[in-house]
Amino acid sequence: MDRQEELAVGRRLFGHIDGRTTDLADALFRNRTINYSCRERAAVERDRLFRALPIFMGLSTRLPKPGDFLTEDVAGMPVLMTRGADGQVRAFANICRHRGAPVATGCGNARAFVCPYHGWTYDSAGKLLGTTDKVGFEGLDHGAHGLVPLPAAEKHGMLYIRAQPGGEPIDIDAVLGAIAPDMAALRLDSHPLYSTDKVTPRINWKFAIDTFLEGYHIPHLHRKTIAPYFVGNCGVFKSGGLNGRLSVPKTTIESQRTMAEDTRDYRRHVVSIYQLFPNALLIWQLDHVEIWRAFPDRDDPSRCEVEMTIYRPAESTRPDSYWEKNRDIAIRTVMEEDFPLGERMQIGFESGATEEVIYGRNEPLLVHFHRSIRNALGVRA
Repeated sequence: MDRQEELAVGRRLFGHIDGRTTDLADALFRNRTINYSCRERAAVERDRLFRALPIFMGLSTRLPKPGDFLTEDVAGMPVLMTRGADGQVRAFANICRHRGAPVATGCGNARAFVCPYHGWTYDSAGKLLGTTDKVGFEGLDHGAHGLVPLPAAEKHGMLYIRAQPGGEPIDIDAVLGAIAPDMAALRLDSHPLYSTDKVTPRINWKFAIDTFLEGYHIPHLHRKTIAPYFVGNCGVFKSGGLNGRLSVPKTTIESQRTMAEDTRDYRRHVVSIYQLFPNALLIWQLDHVEIWRAFPDRDDPSRCEVEMTIYRPAESTRPDSYWEKNRDIAIRTVMEEDFPLGERMQIGFESGATEEVIYGRNEPLLVHFHRSIRNALGVRA
């Protein structure tokens, strides 16, 4: 967020702290528990959320140099994302046009991609450079058999794709809505990737996102770990279309009370959680960026894959031990406290004993997220 937004958020947080209040949603929100376990609902979410809408792929620094590439499975679409010799980011279905094998795996830097099955070769712009056995494929139109392109875009140091061919170009500012200025102000392109961790908890993908969308649980679930560092059940919410932001104060914010308003540095004492629809969270920490992305399992709605990445400032001189400590805290808090409880909650939902859960007005970003899901799916419940 820019300086004026920072000061406004800080004033509102002090008002909430003094009044023992928080930003509120306009009403309670009821969500059916079957939405976390129904196969039919999961199939609709994959098609309408993960395939039809732009998906956040991380920061631009995942592909810092020409020739860099990454591969991912996005809701059943094998994706290859590249930065070409011209510096442009592109995305393709990671499927050879001969027999369908992936032409790349993992990530790295390459001038060309060679299919491991029969050796067909493609450049970083997706063009088919050549086939093996020239006689067997004589007459093949190389220009019509390049990798199938997927819409891709880059702005504010952010990468987006749409995991299905065709459609309109991706307008990242339109996707981000009212939080686009925040992303521009964060200078995300100055944060290189530090670490990547992946887990596969036995929870629906929405559970993984829900975990981060309210501070109500912090004094209770995390009382022995991170609770002493945060003001619990207190936050300032901002809507950004289908996206949202929750700014949560750390207890150290009290150090700013004695300072003149125009000299207060709230950014060091507020954690801003950006919910990037449908499946990602960008968390602006004191001195680094933490990103969590959740992807549904292809077959089982009670499972998902969760990726956590840390991006540190390029100009930082802190040793690796400092970043390892931050990584360890984030992983242990979520993996040892949030997700294990979420797995028990998932089992409870699948038991059929309860038909719905209730989100309080004091959980505005959580309410906003599930309203956004309903709006994007065109359903009432």
